[in-house]
Amino acid sequence: MPKRFRAALIGCGSKGKDHANTLARHERIEFVACGDVRPEAAEAAAREFGVPHAYGDPRALLRAEKPDLVVISTQVRQHHELTLAAAEAGAHVFCEKPMALTLVQADEMIEACRRAGVRLAINHQKRASAYNGHVRRMIEAGEIGDFYLISAVSKGGRKAGNELMEMGTHLFDYVRVFGGDVEWAHAHLTTERREAASGDIRLSQEVNPRDRDAGLVLGERAFCSYRFRSGVHAEVHFRMQPRTDDREYGMDLIGSAGRIALRRSVSTAAFLFRGTHQILEEGVNWQPLRMPEEDAVTGTGLTTLEVNRVLQSRIIDSLVQPENPPSPPISSGEEGRASLEMIHGAWESHRRRARVPFPLGDRGHPLEAWR
Repeated sequence: MPKRFRAALIGCGSKGKDHANTLARHERIEFVACGDVRPEAAEAAAREFGVPHAYGDPRALLRAEKPDLVVISTQVRQHHELTLAAAEAGAHVFCEKPMALTLVQADEMIEACRRAGVRLAINHQKRASAYNGHVRRMIEAGEIGDFYLISAVSKGGRKAGNELMEMGTHLFDYVRVFGGDVEWAHAHLTTERREAASGDIRLSQEVNPRDRDAGLVLGERAFCSYRFRSGVHAEVHFRMQPRTDDREYGMDLIGSAGRIALRRSVSTAAFLFRGTHQILEEGVNWQPLRMPEEDAVTGTGLTTLEVNRVLQSRIIDSLVQPENPPSPPISSGEEGRASLEMIHGAWESHRRRARVPFPLGDRGHPLEAWR
């Protein structure tokens, strides 16, 4: 019989319920405790998912339950402190995005888990899609010729500053799946159609009280350029569309002989276009790309909650049951940090009005320094 792992959830809000659904239905997980600084939220989640214990103090949970795995689904301000506490307690960590408020915090989270001999993953769940490997193999086989450009756009419904720390962290990580490590960033942000300035810096919940607390943000629209060490270039746009639409979210991977379109933030819709130019007046011939086995478990017939469960379960498996010899978990802490660095690199480039090289030398918050 496969070993089962004791798991606890800290943070029982709406996203926490998503993780609770994953933990409660994972065959290798014994879901032992829910924790939240609001005891009533922890108790409600424990009742809903049949979990035996609820705690209003996350540290008391760690001491009493000694879990093998901790899922952290709190506001981002708590990610750093709770990850360090979980690592000290000897638990693997699956942390919500964005990983942290600053690169200093992200560095410390990675180092704390390394010292403790535990593994850290960030919930950029698209990392777990089998479409990623399929599309990379197509590119390597020359299906679109010389791959040189990524054109990506987020799904809107927010001003860019908030969107960078919400879906932007997912989108940057998704871009890195195909681009690799960043060499430099160059970005331009606007507010009310003018150059965004230091006086426009706000807390995310000042911009939109319904959003999560993601610290300081800047910009209504953002136009971000990145050069990757692989030689690929990326353009990533946050356009402040008035409504969110998941059908637009994603990217085009552009080569000298065609392009591959990847859409949707949880499930995947993929299409291949062959040709050196996409000439609109002659029509567009996009060929759907299908992976029947993957679509059977993450296809359009499933709810977003169920697709999330499949992808999150794959990340959990890579945390608690690494390959032999072990490789990094899916959506590792290092990858989560790299996504945060792309966000901070955009703000720092805009502040300097210049390219900024990676890795960033200043690991603090660029907007805090500017303000």
